[in-house]
Amino acid sequence: MYGYLRETDDSTAINFSAYGKFLPGENTGFQLLTIGAKFIRIFRVNPYVLKEPGEDNEEWQQKTKLECMFSCRLLNKCHSIAVARVPQLPDQDSILMTFDDAKLSIVSINEKERNMQTISLHAFENEYLRDGFINHFQPPLVRSDPSNRCAACLVYGKHIAILPFHENSKRIHSYVIPLKQIDPRLDNIADMVFLDGYYEPTILFLYEPIQTTPGRACVRYDTMCIMGVSVNIVDRQFAVVWQTANLPMDCSQLLPIPKPLGGALVFGSNTVVYLNQAVPPCGLVLNSCYDGFTKFPLKDLKHLKMTLDCSTSVYMEDGRIAVGSRDGDLFLLRLMTSSGGGTVKSLEFSKVYETSIAYSLTVCAPGHLFVGSRLGDSQLLEYTLLKTTRDCAVKRLKIDNKDPAAAEIELDEDDMELYGGAIEEQQNDDDEQIDESLQFRELDRLRNVGPVKSMCVGRPNYMSNDLVDAKRRDPVFDLVTASGHGKNGALCVHQRSLRPEIITSSLLEGAEQLWAVGRKENESHKYLIVSRVRSTLILELGEELVELEEQLFVTGEPTVAAGELSQGALAVQVTSTCIALVTDGQQMQEVHIDSNFPVIQASIVDPYVALLTQNGRLLLYELVMEPYVQLREVDISATSFATWHATAQNLTQLTSISIYADASEIMKFAAAEKSMGGGGGGDGEVSTAENAMMKKEQHEEAILLHGEDDDFLYGDEDETIMEQNFPVENGEATIKQSNTRKRKRLGHDAIQSSRGGEQSDAIDPTRTFSSISHWLIVSHENGRLSIHSLPEMEVVYQIGRFSNVPELLVDLTVEEEEKERKAKAQQAAKEASVPTDEAEQLNTEMKQLCERVLEAQIVGMGINQAHPILMAIVDEQVVLYEMFSSSNPIPGHLGISFRKLPHFICLRTSSHLNSDGKRAPFEMKINNGKRFSLIHPFERVSSVNNGVMIVGAVPTLLVYGAWGGMQTHQMTVDGPIKAFTPFNNENVLHGIVYMTQHKSELRIARMHPDFDYEMPYPVKKIEVGRTIHHVRYLMNSDVYAVVSSIPKPSNKIWVVMNDDKQEEIHEKDENFVLPAPPKYTLNLFSSQDWAAVPNTEISFEDMEAVTACEDVALKSESTISGLETLLAMGTVNNYGEEVLVRGRIILCEVIEVVPEPDQPTSNRKIKVLFDKEQKGPVTGLCAINGLLLCGMGQKVFIWQFKDNDLMGISFLDMHYYVYQLHSLRTIAIACDARESMSLIRFQEDNKAMSIASRDDRKCAQPPMASQLVVDGAHVGFLLSDETGNITMFNYAPEAPESNGGERLTVRAAINIGTNINAFVRLRGHTSLLQLNNEDEKEAIEQRMTTVFASLDGSFGFVRPLTEKSYRRLHFLQTFIGSVTPQIAGLHIKGSRSAKPSQPIVNGRNARNLIDGDVVEQYLHLSLYDKTDLARRLGVGRYHIIDDLMQLRRMAFYY
Repeated sequence: MYGYLRETDDSTAINFSAYGKFLPGENTGFQLLTIGAKFIRIFRVNPYVLKEPGEDNEEWQQKTKLECMFSCRLLNKCHSIAVARVPQLPDQDSILMTFDDAKLSIVSINEKERNMQTISLHAFENEYLRDGFINHFQPPLVRSDPSNRCAACLVYGKHIAILPFHENSKRIHSYVIPLKQIDPRLDNIADMVFLDGYYEPTILFLYEPIQTTPGRACVRYDTMCIMGVSVNIVDRQFAVVWQTANLPMDCSQLLPIPKPLGGALVFGSNTVVYLNQAVPPCGLVLNSCYDGFTKFPLKDLKHLKMTLDCSTSVYMEDGRIAVGSRDGDLFLLRLMTSSGGGTVKSLEFSKVYETSIAYSLTVCAPGHLFVGSRLGDSQLLEYTLLKTTRDCAVKRLKIDNKDPAAAEIELDEDDMELYGGAIEEQQNDDDEQIDESLQFRELDRLRNVGPVKSMCVGRPNYMSNDLVDAKRRDPVFDLVTASGHGKNGALCVHQRSLRPEIITSSLLEGAEQLWAVGRKENESHKYLIVSRVRSTLILELGEELVELEEQLFVTGEPTVAAGELSQGALAVQVTSTCIALVTDGQQMQEVHIDSNFPVIQASIVDPYVALLTQNGRLLLYELVMEPYVQLREVDISATSFATWHATAQNLTQLTSISIYADASEIMKFAAAEKSMGGGGGGDGEVSTAENAMMKKEQHEEAILLHGEDDDFLYGDEDETIMEQNFPVENGEATIKQSNTRKRKRLGHDAIQSSRGGEQSDAIDPTRTFSSISHWLIVSHENGRLSIHSLPEMEVVYQIGRFSNVPELLVDLTVEEEEKERKAKAQQAAKEASVPTDEAEQLNTEMKQLCERVLEAQIVGMGINQAHPILMAIVDEQVVLYEMFSSSNPIPGHLGISFRKLPHFICLRTSSHLNSDGKRAPFEMKINNGKRFSLIHPFERVSSVNNGVMIVGAVPTLLVYGAWGGMQTHQMTVDGPIKAFTPFNNENVLHGIVYMTQHKSELRIARMHPDFDYEMPYPVKKIEVGRTIHHVRYLMNSDVYAVVSSIPKPSNKIWVVMNDDKQEEIHEKDENFVLPAPPKYTLNLFSSQDWAAVPNTEISFEDMEAVTACEDVALKSESTISGLETLLAMGTVNNYGEEVLVRGRIILCEVIEVVPEPDQPTSNRKIKVLFDKEQKGPVTGLCAINGLLLCGMGQKVFIWQFKDNDLMGISFLDMHYYVYQLHSLRTIAIACDARESMSLIRFQEDNKAMSIASRDDRKCAQPPMASQLVVDGAHVGFLLSDETGNITMFNYAPEAPESNGGERLTVRAAINIGTNINAFVRLRGHTSLLQLNNEDEKEAIEQRMTTVFASLDGSFGFVRPLTEKSYRRLHFLQTFIGSVTPQIAGLHIKGSRSAKPSQPIVNGRNARNLIDGDVVEQYLHLSLYDKTDLARRLGVGRYHIIDDLMQLRRMAFYY
C-alpha cells in the first residue's frame, strides 16, 4: 500500500509573537509577527477599517483590526524565536528561529521578491555536544541582545552558541562554548535572557545546580540560582559578573527589564522576584502554598490566592509588566521606584482584564497589547492610562497634629524666591494623591479552532431544500470539532464547500450570463440583465422579479457586459454593436460602435468603458459631465498606444482587456518615488513635515530615555549618542572610533522609543478614494501583458512571456525586449524553413492556445482594497499574483513587482491528456464570439468584503482575509456555475445571484453570515466555556453528545478503611490554592440552535473521568436491521493511590418526547439502559460485529448486550494501558500508552480473541491516535505519536520482515511537526472527476480518505495511492528540492523524516508515503521549471498535474 499525505489548512494557534519592522521599505512601518507551529504570519495594525452602521447609527465608523501582510508555511515546527537587526540588513528586523534538534536559521523578508529569504544557517547537531543523550534533552532556546550585538542559542541544555553581529562582516560566524567551562555549577538551565544596559552583551541564566522535587521540598528548597555572564564577542571570552543563589525552587521564567531600571524579574509558580545587581532584591508571594518552603524575603500578597505556573509576561512601559495567567486573567505588575525613579523598592500586583488563555504577550505600538493563545482566540487589546485623584488632607492633618512644631515653620522671602514653585507643588501633592490604572478594551481577535481534541461528522446544517433534494454522488456533511480548553472551550462547525442559502430558484432556459446593475437610494439594485443566446432579458428588481416593459436597454441582441458608472447612478449595457446608458428610468444615451467587427469583451470601471472587438481592436470611452452626461470616445490613435502597438514585437492580437481602479497607493511611478524620497502618499512638503515631526519626537523620547544618573555617569556617552542619532547640520559633530561599541549598544533603545502611534502604513480610505488612479491591463496573443495609464494610454509596465507564469513578475527592460524580439524572429525563420504536416500544425495551434492569456484582471482585495491581486487564466488554470512596491530602473514606469501566490485553481474537470497521451481539447469555450468573464469581483457578499468569485466547472470564492491572506473556498455543492453577480435587495441584503450550468436555474441566495470565510476552513465557532473532551453525532436522533468538564476546587482525599473507601476533608487556610479536579458532565446539543438540549444533562461523580464516548451499533432483537445504535460511555474513578481504580460502563438511548412549550429543542431525552461499575478502569470502547469491545487498563473484553445487561464473551491480556479502540468487521486496532499499536482478531464462532499482530519496535514513540486506511480490499493502519510522527502499517504475513505476521510492517513514516489527536475516515469524493464507468467510480469511492486534525488547529488528509502515481510522485519529491528552495533553509528529508525515540541501526527507510506539502510545490513553479523538471522525470508536465489534481479532488468533500 502506498499513501499520500497533505496538510490542507494551516494551524490557527499562536505559539510565538514579536513586534518589529519585518517588511522592507522606508514607509512600511512596524508589524506584528506570529508563528503557530509551522505557520508564519506578519500583520500590520490597520485603524481605518470601516464598520457598517447599525440600525440606530447612520454613520460609518472606523475600527482597528490586524491585517495580514505576509504568510508562509515551514516544513518543520519552530521551537523558539528572537528578533534582531543583523549587519546584512540594518534597516529591517530579522527573525532567528530554532528547529529540531539544534538548528538555527536567520531569515528576513526579501525586498525585491517579497518572500522569506535565508540569511544564515547554523547547525549545532553534533554527537559530542549531545554527551551521549538520544532524547529528553532541552529544546533549543535562542535569545538576542537588545543592542543587536550578538545572539545566543542554548544547545542541548549543555552548551551555549554565540552568534556575533560584527558590522563589517559579510557572514555570521558562530562558536560554541560548554556551560561547564563558564562555571562548573551552570547546569539544568531553566531560562536565559540578555540584560539591557551593560557595556558588553550580558546573559542572565536561571539554573538549578542541585535539583529538587516537590516530594523533597521539606529537605531541600530554595535551589534556584541566577548567574550573569558577560560575553566578549571579539576575544570570545566569558566572565561571570553577577550571581545570586537560594531563590525559590519554583522559579521558571526570566523577564529582562530595560533601562533605566534594568535588572530582571524571576517568575515562579507562587512567587515573583525582582533582581538587580545594584539594589537589594524584592519579591512577593501570591498564595499560602509556599509557607515553610522558602526563606527568601517576600511581600505578602497571599490574599490573591492564585498561581503563575504556565504564565507569560511582557514589559510594557514605565515599570509596568503585563502578566497572563493560565486561567485567562491579565494582571498588571508594577515596579514601585524610589523618589528619584532609579531604584525599585517594591512590587504591586493587581488584576486588570480577562483575556483568552495567553501563551505569548507582545507590546505593539504604544497603547496596544497582543495576546497570543494556543487554547483560544488571540486578541489585540488597547489600553489607556487612567489617573484618579484622592484627597489626603485628613492624613496630612494627622501628621501635623503629631508634630505641632513642624507646622509653625515659617518660610522667609529667600526660600519662597528660590523654591516657591516646588513648595506649592509639594503642598498640592500632599493634599491630593494620584492613583494610576490601566483600562483595556478589545480591538480585534484572531480566531483559533485548536487544539482539536475530538472530531466527528454530522448531518449538514444550513442546507437549502433545493440542495438537499438534488441528486449527487457524494454525501454532504459537517465536520464538528471539540476545540479550546477551559473557559475557551468551544464547538467548531466546519463546512469544506460553500453552501449558499437559496432564497428562490427559477428555470431560465437559454441564459448565458447575468448582471445586477443600477442603484436605488438604499443601495439596492434596480435591474437584472440576463444575456441569452440571441437576445437579452431585463428584469426589474423589487419584491419580485418582473420583466421590464419599458425599452430602456437593448433587448434585440445578446449582452456582452454590464456595469455601473457614477457610483451606481448610471447603468451601462454593452452589446455586440452598441452601448446603452440608463438612469432614473430613462435611457440617456445609446452609443453605436464604429466597427465592422462585434464586441467580444468589455470592462466597465467608473468612469471608463473599454471594449475589445473580434479583430483585436481596442475602444475606450470615458464618462464626462460637460456639457452634459455622456460617454465620450477616447481617440486611441492619437495616443502613444497606437505607436507602441504598431511596432514589430507588439503587433499581435489582443486577447483580453480590463480596467483597474487603484486605491492602494501602490501603483506609483518609479521616478516620482525617487524625487519624493521614497514616495509618500502626498506631496513633498507633507512628507518633509512628517519627517521633521518624526525626528523631533525621536529627539525628545531619546532625551527622556536617560535619567539624571545616566547623565551624571555617562554624560559624554549620551552626547555621542545624540550626535549620532540627530547629527548637527553644520557638520561639526565627529564620530570617535573608541565610542563605536557604546553607540551601537544604545542604538536599539532609540528605535524602541520611536515606536509611537499606530506605526502602520495602512491607507486611509477617506484620503485615497478621492485620488484613485485608473489603469488598463492588456494581454497579447504572444503571451505579453502590459499596463497602460488612463486616459493617456501610455505604457507604464510590461511583462514579457507572462504565459510562462514565472514566480516573480518584473518590468521588461529594453535589453530583454530586444533579446525576446530576436528569439522570436529566429523561431519564425526556423518554422518557415521547415515544412509542417497537419498533425504538427494542430499541435502548434494547441500549444499556442495553452500559452494564451484568456483573461487578466487586477482586483483590489482585502481591507479598503489595499491588496491588488493580479488574476489571470492561462491554460485553463487561474494564477494569482500579489502586487507590492519595488524599485524600477526604467523612468516613467511603475515601481511595482508581482509575486506569485501559492494557490492553484484548475478550471477543468477531466484530465489534461487523452488516452493517447496528447493534450485534450479545451473545456472552456474558446472562440471569436462574445467572451464572458470568469473572474467576478464584488465589493460585499454577506460578511465577505472585496472578494472574487470564479465561475465555471469548479466555482471558487477568493477572499483576501485579515486573518491569513488569500483563501480559496470551492462552491461545488450545486454543480458548475456559468453566471454570477452580487445582488443587494431589501429582502436579500448583500446576497448573490448565480445560474447553474446543467439546468440553467437562476438562484437568488446569500452566504451564511455566521461562518468565518477568512479562515482557511470556513467555520462557525460556538463558545461553550468548558473543556470539551468528546463530541459524537447520534444520527438517529440528530443531536450531538458532548462530554465536557469544568474544574472544581476540592479539599477531599479518599482513603481505605475496612475495605471501604472513606472521604477525608483536609482543612486549609483561605489563601491556599486547592487542587481543582475536573467535574464531568454529558449534554446533548441540538444543531438547530447549537445550544444544550434542556433537561438532558448527566453529571458524573467527583473524581470520575469520562475516558471514552462512542456511538455503538449493538445486536438487538427489537429492530428490523438487527442492530441498535446506543451511546456508550466509559469512566474511571481515580481516588488516589490507596483506593483501587474502578470504572463504569454506561449505555444510553436518546428517545423522542413531546417538547416543552417555547422550547422546540426539548424533544429529546436520555434514557439510561445500563450503568454498572466494573472491576477495572474503562479506558476504550467500540463496537465489533454487533458486540461491545471494551478496553480496561491492560485488558480487552468483549461483551454482548442482551436484556439490558452486558454478558462477557471473551477477554484478552494486553500490555500496559489500552486507551483507544477502532474496529472494522471482525478486526480491531488497540492503542497502548507505552506499547504502540496491536491488531486484535475476534473469531465469533469460537468466541476467541487473539492478537493477530503488533508493532514491536523498541524505538516507537508514545502514541496519540490511530485510524484505518482503506484501499478497496486492502487495509492499512495509521498511528500518530507525541513527536508529530505519522506511521502507516500493513499486515503482511508473507513479508519476511513481519516474522510470519506477528509483527506489523512499517510501510511509511513521516514527521509533520504537529501532534494529531483526531482522525475521521471518509469515502472517496467522485463528483469532481470525469469517470468513464461505474467500476471506476466504485474503486475510487472505496479508496477512502482519512482526515486528521491537530492540536495546533491544522487539518490534512491521508489517502491510498496507486503504484503508478506513487512512483511518478516519488521521483518528483526527490528532485523538487533542487528546484524550489525551502523557507529557513530546511532540508526536505531532514525535516520530514520520522523521529524515533532512539537511533535505529540498519533500519529500513520506509518511503511509501508521498509528502503532498512538498510535491504540490510543483504546481506553483513557472512553466519553464515545470517542463524542465518533468523532462528530468521522463514524463510530461500534464501527467504530474493530473495526478495532483485528482488527489486533491478525491480528498475534497462537501
